[in-house]
Amino acid sequence: MANEDARVSAQPISPGPVAASAPADGPPLTANGAPTRSAGQPTRPRTPVTEHKDGFREIIETVVFVVVLVLLLKSFAAEAFVIPTGSMAETLYGYQKQVTCPKCNYHFPVNCSSEIDPQQEALREPVVGAICPNCRYEIDFAREGINPSWNTGDRVLVAKFLYELPWRKPERHDVVVFKYPKEPQRNHTPMNYIKRLVGEPGETIGIYYGNLYRFQGLSYDDSHVKPEDLWRDRYMHENDEQAVELLKTGKFQIIRKAPDKILALRRPVFDNDYQDKSQPHRWVPEKQDGSWQPLTAEAKAFRRTAGHGPVEWLRYQHRMRNGLVELITDFMGYNTWRTPNGTHASPPPPNWVGDLLLECTVTVEQAQGQLVFELAEGVDRFQARFDLGTGVCTLVRLGDGQPERELDSKPTTVHKPGKYRLRFANVDDRLTVWVDGSLPFGDGVVYDAPAEKGPTKNDLRPASIGVQAGGVSVEGIRLYRDTYYTVNVSGPRADAPNVADWSNPGAWDELRNLPAKTLYVQPGHYLCLGDNSPESSDGRSWGLVPERLMLGRAMLVYYPFGRAGRIK
Repeated sequence: MANEDARVSAQPISPGPVAASAPADGPPLTANGAPTRSAGQPTRPRTPVTEHKDGFREIIETVVFVVVLVLLLKSFAAEAFVIPTGSMAETLYGYQKQVTCPKCNYHFPVNCSSEIDPQQEALREPVVGAICPNCRYEIDFAREGINPSWNTGDRVLVAKFLYELPWRKPERHDVVVFKYPKEPQRNHTPMNYIKRLVGEPGETIGIYYGNLYRFQGLSYDDSHVKPEDLWRDRYMHENDEQAVELLKTGKFQIIRKAPDKILALRRPVFDNDYQDKSQPHRWVPEKQDGSWQPLTAEAKAFRRTAGHGPVEWLRYQHRMRNGLVELITDFMGYNTWRTPNGTHASPPPPNWVGDLLLECTVTVEQAQGQLVFELAEGVDRFQARFDLGTGVCTLVRLGDGQPERELDSKPTTVHKPGKYRLRFANVDDRLTVWVDGSLPFGDGVVYDAPAEKGPTKNDLRPASIGVQAGGVSVEGIRLYRDTYYTVNVSGPRADAPNVADWSNPGAWDELRNLPAKTLYVQPGHYLCLGDNSPESSDGRSWGLVPERLMLGRAMLVYYPFGRAGRIK
């Protein structure tokens, strides 16, 4: 299942019948449709009306009518597709088994395409185990006495008309369905693929430290190439020396996701509501004798009583089952499927992820002092400070060898006792805040990336919640990471660093000089990547998608019903 192509099977949906129009206002009609005439009403001779026809005008009207009719028909044209593989997980599921961890009770999907729909029949093998993404318990289905049933892949509805409208072209971050002129094929017909569009015509796309970048201005003389061959990987001018230099020296522009895309592409790191009772807690008060106290024995919720003094912290530690506190990586339970003979006995090699999102429900008991959310990345720590008396939220940057810097401040509704659902994200070199679904800073506040790349000891305490003076309780604490784009796919060409100890900053030198990749997008073409980057066969390896092969945009999941909704 590694290097999956996200093939999709089509299921056509016909538009509904056109309703008959109601009769216009006018005189009543007889049974045969003729107008009635009152008794004694004289008849009048009809004067024939001479119709003057303009042949040119009639042709124009006919053409306009046909065009409008076609567009109207296409506006209802849609097609249903089934996702069979996991290259878009966990945005879209392929064939998967739904597993409940016997240790922490966390429910998660694990890829089972090799069991249900392998790309080659000789590769068909049952999935017999997985690793919980929440507590990292290695689950052997037979040992645990469980037999999770498999589920079909997500069924999505694709709007096929959108890209045929003259004013609507494929846009960045669209989830697109397209035909591709390369394997796999069935009966000599290219199959349908589904990926996310990330590169537009004429751009050079960069992949660096898990993020996507763009540069407009590089061009190459490919006049000797047949237009129908420009999609091939050899014409993406991979890792052109000038492009790589521009990327590594900060000349490329990072591709930022809108808040709804951040939520769509986030991946779980730890949900504090699901804990293995045999393991140490991951959220712990920095001061054991301080004001933060767990509200339950499982420490699923905490309360900080009102008082005086500096900010007191509740810190997250990414503690593994071996007891070590490690860096957060792009580990995903979906990719941990295990077969009986060990063909896939471990997930793809890990990569450090610094872009994080913290969310929890906060109950303000005494509206005084400050509530602080903090996220660390490399040399920086970023804070969202809520003044509980006024509701003003201030975004602050600390570290990078410079004094504390205030980035922006905005009023919020967090200024009186009550319950609030809060999120704070550091994604794509931008800070975003949600307060009960609203966005006080809009899409977020941009900051300049530090010159020094890679993790520091800051990243061993990646997320924190602090309170100064006020009385506050927190629950429903969840930590997420951003989707990490690998330079290459998994397997022999994997770009994951060789880190001997993810808990020891002295072993992280290789993480401070990671490889980069640049890919040129030919005019009239698009670069499409899978959301499940280490397990996706996509444009990084096989090339571009010609615009003429774009079928449409995936709009929504319509089945299974529990996952139904708009695709972002």
